[in-house]
Amino acid sequence: MKMNFLKSAYGAMVIAGLLAVSCNRDEDARTGTDAEEEQAVESVSVGEDASDDALEIAYQGENQLTSTGGRVNTMCATVTDDKVNKIITIDFGDGCTGPYGRVRKGKIFIAYSSEVGDSIANRIITFGNYFVNNKGVTGTIELRDISVNAENHVQSTKRLKDLTVTFPSGQNIVFNGDRTREWISGYGDDDMSNNIYRITGSVSGVATNGRSFTQEIVEPIIADWSCAAQGNFARVSGVVEMTKLNGYSVRKRTVDYGDGTCDNIITITTFRRTFKITVEN
Repeated sequence: MKMNFLKSAYGAMVIAGLLAVSCNRDEDARTGTDAEEEQAVESVSVGEDASDDALEIAYQGENQLTSTGGRVNTMCATVTDDKVNKIITIDFGDGCTGPYGRVRKGKIFIAYSSEVGDSIANRIITFGNYFVNNKGVTGTIELRDISVNAENHVQSTKRLKDLTVTFPSGQNIVFNGDRTREWISGYGDDDMSNNIYRITGSVSGVATNGRSFTQEIVEPIIADWSCAAQGNFARVSGVVEMTKLNGYSVRKRTVDYGDGTCDNIITITTFRRTFKITVEN
Protein backbone atom coordinates (compact mmCIF):
# COMPACT_ATOMS: atom_id res chain seq x y z
CA MET A 1 0.00 0.00 0.00
CA LYS A 2 2.81 2.34 0.99
CA MET A 3 4.79 1.41 -2.14
CA ASN A 4 1.80 2.11 -4.38
CA PHE A 5 1.39 5.49 -2.75
CA LEU A 6 5.04 6.34 -3.34
CA LYS A 7 4.79 5.23 -6.95
CA SER A 8 1.71 7.39 -7.43
CA ALA A 9 3.37 10.38 -5.81
CA TYR A 10 6.49 9.93 -7.93
CA GLY A 11 4.41 9.62 -11.08
CA ALA A 12 2.55 12.80 -10.24
CA MET A 13 5.85 14.64 -9.74
CA VAL A 14 7.16 13.44 -13.11
CA ILE A 15 3.98 14.50 -14.87
CA ALA A 16 4.06 17.88 -13.14
CA GLY A 17 7.68 18.32 -14.17
CA LEU A 18 6.92 17.45 -17.78
CA LEU A 19 4.02 19.88 -17.81
CA ALA A 20 6.23 22.62 -16.41
CA VAL A 21 8.86 22.01 -19.11
CA SER A 22 6.14 21.98 -21.74
CA CYS A 23 4.72 25.27 -20.46
CA ASN A 24 8.18 26.83 -20.38
CA ARG A 25 8.79 25.76 -23.96
CA ASP A 26 5.41 27.17 -25.00
CA GLU A 27 6.28 30.41 -23.23
CA ASP A 28 9.68 30.54 -24.96
CA ALA A 29 8.00 29.97 -28.33
CA ARG A 30 5.42 32.66 -27.62
CA THR A 31 8.10 35.13 -26.59
CA GLY A 32 10.11 34.40 -29.74
CA THR A 33 7.05 34.83 -31.91
CA ASP A 34 6.16 38.11 -30.24
CA ALA A 35 9.69 39.42 -30.75
CA GLU A 36 9.57 38.46 -34.42
CA GLU A 37 6.23 40.20 -34.85
CA GLU A 38 7.50 43.36 -33.16
CA GLN A 39 10.66 43.33 -35.29
CA ALA A 40 8.57 43.12 -38.46
CA VAL A 41 6.47 46.14 -37.44
CA GLU A 42 9.60 48.12 -36.51
CA SER A 43 11.52 47.26 -39.70
CA VAL A 44 8.62 48.22 -41.97
CA SER A 45 8.34 51.60 -40.20
CA VAL A 46 12.05 52.34 -40.43
CA GLY A 47 12.31 51.06 -44.01
CA GLU A 48 9.70 53.44 -45.36
CA ASP A 49 11.85 56.38 -44.27
CA ALA A 50 14.28 55.44 -47.06
CA SER A 51 11.56 56.04 -49.68
CA ASP A 52 10.72 59.43 -48.10
CA ASP A 53 14.39 60.36 -48.23
CA ALA A 54 14.87 59.25 -51.85
CA LEU A 55 11.92 61.32 -53.02
CA GLU A 56 13.12 64.40 -51.15
CA ILE A 57 16.66 64.06 -52.52
CA ALA A 58 15.28 63.63 -56.04
CA TYR A 59 13.36 66.88 -55.66
CA GLN A 60 16.42 68.71 -54.33
CA GLY A 61 18.59 67.50 -57.19
CA GLU A 62 16.06 68.58 -59.82
CA ASN A 63 15.48 71.93 -58.12
CA GLN A 64 19.16 72.81 -57.99
CA LEU A 65 19.65 71.68 -61.57
CA THR A 66 16.85 74.04 -62.59
CA SER A 67 18.36 76.96 -60.70
CA THR A 68 21.78 76.58 -62.36
CA GLY A 69 20.60 75.59 -65.82
CA GLY A 70 23.21 72.88 -66.32
CA ARG A 71 25.63 70.45 -64.72
CA VAL A 72 26.06 71.10 -61.01
CA ASN A 73 28.01 69.63 -58.12
CA THR A 74 25.78 69.91 -55.11
CA MET A 75 24.50 67.96 -52.13
CA CYS A 76 27.90 66.16 -52.30
CA ALA A 77 26.62 64.70 -55.59
CA THR A 78 27.03 65.38 -59.30
CA VAL A 79 23.68 66.16 -60.94
CA THR A 80 23.32 65.91 -64.72
CA ASP A 81 20.45 66.16 -67.18
CA ASP A 82 20.20 63.93 -70.24
CA LYS A 83 17.78 66.12 -72.21
CA VAL A 84 17.48 63.66 -75.08
CA ASN A 85 16.25 60.79 -72.91
CA LYS A 86 14.77 63.11 -70.26
CA ILE A 87 16.62 61.54 -67.36
CA ILE A 88 18.26 63.36 -64.45
CA THR A 89 21.08 61.50 -62.69
CA ILE A 90 22.11 62.27 -59.12
CA ASP A 91 25.46 60.56 -58.59
CA PHE A 92 26.87 60.25 -55.07
CA GLY A 93 29.86 58.26 -56.28
CA ASP A 94 31.53 56.01 -53.71
CA GLY A 95 29.84 57.79 -50.83
CA CYS A 96 29.68 61.15 -49.09
CA THR A 97 27.81 62.90 -46.31
CA GLY A 98 25.09 65.15 -47.72
CA PRO A 99 21.67 66.56 -46.82
CA TYR A 100 20.34 65.71 -43.35
CA GLY A 101 23.74 64.35 -42.34
CA ARG A 102 23.17 61.07 -44.15
CA VAL A 103 25.80 59.13 -46.05
CA ARG A 104 24.70 58.19 -49.55
CA LYS A 105 26.40 56.41 -52.42
CA GLY A 106 25.37 55.24 -55.86
CA LYS A 107 22.87 56.89 -58.19
CA ILE A 108 19.28 58.11 -58.28
CA PHE A 109 17.66 58.39 -61.72
CA ILE A 110 14.67 60.66 -62.38
CA ALA A 111 12.76 60.17 -65.64
CA TYR A 112 10.57 63.23 -66.32
CA SER A 113 7.72 63.51 -68.79
CA SER A 114 7.99 67.12 -70.04
CA GLU A 115 10.86 69.34 -68.94
CA VAL A 116 13.03 69.90 -65.87
CA GLY A 117 11.29 72.12 -63.34
CA ASP A 118 7.74 71.35 -64.51
CA SER A 119 6.17 70.96 -61.07
CA ILE A 120 3.12 69.03 -62.28
CA ALA A 121 4.89 66.59 -64.62
CA ASN A 122 5.01 62.89 -63.76
CA ARG A 123 8.32 61.47 -62.58
CA ILE A 124 9.67 57.95 -62.30
CA ILE A 125 12.53 57.43 -59.85
CA THR A 126 14.84 54.41 -59.99
CA PHE A 127 18.22 53.56 -58.46
CA GLY A 128 21.69 52.36 -59.41
CA ASN A 129 23.61 50.60 -56.60
CA TYR A 130 22.15 53.22 -54.25
CA PHE A 131 22.57 53.26 -50.45
CA VAL A 132 21.57 55.69 -47.72
CA ASN A 133 23.24 55.13 -44.34
CA ASN A 134 24.13 51.59 -45.44
CA LYS A 135 20.55 50.70 -46.39
CA GLY A 136 20.26 49.63 -50.04
CA VAL A 137 17.34 50.92 -52.10
CA THR A 138 16.06 49.35 -55.33
CA GLY A 139 12.76 49.32 -57.21
CA THR A 140 10.65 52.23 -58.40
CA ILE A 141 8.94 55.32 -56.98
CA GLU A 142 6.44 56.98 -59.30
CA LEU A 143 5.19 60.50 -58.66
CA ARG A 144 1.88 60.90 -60.51
CA ASP A 145 -1.41 62.81 -60.58
CA ILE A 146 0.30 66.02 -59.49
CA SER A 147 -2.18 68.86 -58.96
CA VAL A 148 -3.09 71.79 -56.74
CA ASN A 149 -5.83 70.89 -54.26
CA ALA A 150 -8.60 72.97 -52.68
CA GLU A 151 -6.21 74.16 -49.96
CA ASN A 152 -3.84 75.44 -52.65
CA HIS A 153 -1.32 72.74 -51.79
CA VAL A 154 0.54 70.72 -54.39
CA GLN A 155 -0.33 67.07 -53.95
CA SER A 156 0.58 63.91 -55.79
CA THR A 157 0.32 60.13 -55.72
CA LYS A 158 3.52 58.46 -54.53
CA ARG A 159 3.37 54.97 -56.02
CA LEU A 160 5.79 52.29 -54.80
CA LYS A 161 6.55 49.41 -57.14
CA ASP A 162 8.64 46.66 -55.58
CA LEU A 163 10.53 49.32 -53.67
CA THR A 164 13.02 47.26 -51.70
CA VAL A 165 15.00 48.47 -48.69
CA THR A 166 17.85 46.16 -47.69
CA PHE A 167 19.35 46.46 -44.22
CA PRO A 168 23.06 45.88 -43.47
CA SER A 169 22.07 42.49 -41.99
CA GLY A 170 20.96 41.40 -45.48
CA GLN A 171 17.27 41.33 -44.56
CA ASN A 172 14.95 43.43 -46.71
CA ILE A 173 11.46 44.86 -46.97
CA VAL A 174 9.48 45.15 -50.20
CA PHE A 175 6.77 47.83 -50.58
CA ASN A 176 3.93 48.14 -53.10
CA GLY A 177 1.07 50.61 -52.98
CA ASP A 178 0.05 54.26 -53.14
CA ARG A 179 0.46 57.17 -50.79
CA THR A 180 -1.10 60.60 -51.25
CA ARG A 181 1.61 63.19 -50.58
CA GLU A 182 0.41 66.74 -49.89
CA TRP A 183 3.03 69.48 -49.79
CA ILE A 184 1.73 71.72 -46.98
CA SER A 185 4.74 74.00 -46.44
CA GLY A 186 7.94 75.06 -48.18
CA TYR A 187 6.79 74.76 -51.79
CA GLY A 188 8.77 77.14 -54.02
CA ASP A 189 11.25 77.89 -51.22
CA ASP A 190 14.92 77.42 -52.08
CA ASP A 191 15.56 76.17 -48.55
CA MET A 192 14.74 72.48 -48.89
CA SER A 193 14.71 71.97 -45.13
CA ASN A 194 11.46 73.95 -44.92
CA ASN A 195 9.47 71.25 -46.71
CA ILE A 196 6.59 69.68 -44.79
CA TYR A 197 4.30 66.98 -46.20
CA ARG A 198 1.04 65.35 -45.14
CA ILE A 199 0.96 61.67 -46.16
CA THR A 200 -2.03 59.30 -46.34
CA GLY A 201 -2.81 55.97 -48.02
CA SER A 202 -1.89 52.30 -47.73
CA VAL A 203 0.82 49.90 -48.86
CA SER A 204 1.40 46.18 -48.82
CA GLY A 205 4.58 44.18 -49.04
CA VAL A 206 6.86 41.58 -47.54
CA ALA A 207 8.66 42.14 -44.22
CA THR A 208 12.18 41.09 -43.24
CA ASN A 209 10.94 37.74 -41.91
CA GLY A 210 9.35 36.88 -45.28
CA ARG A 211 5.79 37.52 -44.11
CA SER A 212 3.43 39.63 -46.20
CA PHE A 213 1.80 42.68 -44.61
CA THR A 214 -0.79 45.40 -45.22
CA GLN A 215 -0.28 48.82 -43.68
CA GLU A 216 -2.68 51.79 -43.63
CA ILE A 217 -2.23 55.33 -42.37
CA VAL A 218 -5.13 55.93 -39.96
CA GLU A 219 -3.97 59.38 -38.80
CA PRO A 220 -2.17 61.45 -41.48
CA ILE A 221 1.61 61.38 -41.21
CA ILE A 222 3.40 64.73 -41.07
CA ALA A 223 6.95 64.62 -42.45
CA ASP A 224 8.91 67.74 -41.46
CA TRP A 225 12.28 67.97 -43.16
CA SER A 226 13.45 70.78 -40.88
CA CYS A 227 13.54 68.07 -38.20
CA ALA A 228 15.56 65.83 -40.51
CA ALA A 229 17.97 68.74 -41.06
CA GLN A 230 18.64 68.64 -37.30
CA GLY A 231 19.53 64.95 -37.51
CA ASN A 232 16.12 63.72 -36.37
CA PHE A 233 13.41 61.59 -37.99
CA ALA A 234 11.41 63.44 -40.66
CA ARG A 235 8.11 61.84 -39.64
CA VAL A 236 7.02 63.74 -36.52
CA SER A 237 3.36 62.72 -36.13
CA GLY A 238 0.68 60.38 -37.46
CA VAL A 239 -0.38 56.79 -36.83
CA VAL A 240 0.02 53.75 -39.07
CA GLU A 241 -1.94 50.57 -38.49
CA MET A 242 -0.80 47.14 -39.62
CA THR A 243 -3.79 44.81 -39.49
CA LYS A 244 -2.50 42.02 -41.71
CA LEU A 245 0.79 40.27 -41.07
CA ASN A 246 0.76 36.82 -42.64
CA GLY A 247 1.26 33.99 -40.18
CA TYR A 248 0.11 35.97 -37.16
CA SER A 249 -3.34 36.46 -35.66
CA VAL A 250 -5.53 39.13 -37.23
CA ARG A 251 -5.13 42.03 -34.81
CA LYS A 252 -4.14 45.66 -34.75
CA ARG A 253 -0.53 46.77 -34.55
CA THR A 254 0.15 50.49 -34.60
CA VAL A 255 3.10 52.81 -35.07
CA ASP A 256 2.74 56.31 -33.60
CA TYR A 257 5.24 58.82 -34.93
CA GLY A 258 4.63 61.34 -32.16
CA ASP A 259 3.01 64.68 -31.36
CA GLY A 260 5.00 66.89 -33.74
CA THR A 261 8.15 67.07 -31.62
CA CYS A 262 11.44 66.77 -33.49
CA ASP A 263 13.01 63.56 -32.25
CA ASN A 264 13.94 60.03 -33.34
CA ILE A 265 11.36 58.23 -31.19
CA ILE A 266 8.40 56.21 -32.43
CA THR A 267 5.93 54.22 -30.33
CA ILE A 268 4.91 50.70 -31.35
CA THR A 269 1.87 48.93 -29.94
CA THR A 270 1.29 45.22 -30.53
CA PHE A 271 -1.12 42.73 -28.97
CA ARG A 272 1.29 42.12 -26.09
CA ARG A 273 2.79 45.51 -25.25
CA THR A 274 3.55 49.14 -26.06
CA PHE A 275 7.17 50.24 -26.36
CA LYS A 276 9.31 53.03 -27.80
CA ILE A 277 12.27 52.76 -30.14
CA THR A 278 14.89 55.29 -31.18
CA VAL A 279 15.29 55.36 -34.95
CA GLU A 280 18.80 55.56 -36.34
CA ASN A 281 18.84 57.72 -39.45
